Amino acid sequence: MNTRNKSAIIMLSAAAYMAMFELNTLLFSDFSFATSVDWIYFPSGLRLAFVLIFGVWGALGVVVASIAGSLIHYFSGDMVTAVGAGLIEGLAPLLARSVSVQVLNFDSELRDLTVEMLFKVVAMFSVLSATIHQLWFTFRGYSDNFISNTAVMTFGDFAGTVLLLYAAKFLLHQFPIFGEDRKFSELE
Repeated sequence: MNTRNKSAIIMLSAAAYMAMFELNTLLFSDFSFATSVDWIYFPSGLRLAFVLIFGVWGALGVVVASIAGSLIHYFSGDMVTAVGAGLIEGLAPLLARSVSVQVLNFDSELRDLTVEMLFKVVAMFSVLSATIHQLWFTFRGYSDNFISNTAVMTFGDFAGTVLLLYAAKFLLHQFPIFGEDRKFSELE
């Protein structure tokens, strides 16, 4: 892949992630459990999808957008926490992908992706991401209850990812732009 394509993936991933981050904030900010802990977090679905499809280049787009979103919404006066949160946002899905390949025998090329395997990867991602986030927020003094914040963030990441995947499946069936050979066709 050439530099131009990598740059395009990073920029498009960042723009899409930031848009989803803003939409999630608009829809669910009144229902947040704690700082940066949401009961439903749709952007987590994009994080995982971008990493599964685009690898490190999708993760970099997420990092860029997440640092910007963290500075705007949560940690405006704390660059270190915002950068750490942004790095976790992009790197946690890469870690979950790697662990899933090693532990769950997940095919990183997404061949023969089943609903069962996808749910296992989503669960792995949700637990890893929430745990690493809350460790960082606790270390930085933004989390006062590690256990409950981790549990709610895990639920929010899992719910947001599953809902986003099923919304994508629905849209693909309504607007069959990829023909009959769609990746989401077996998500029944």
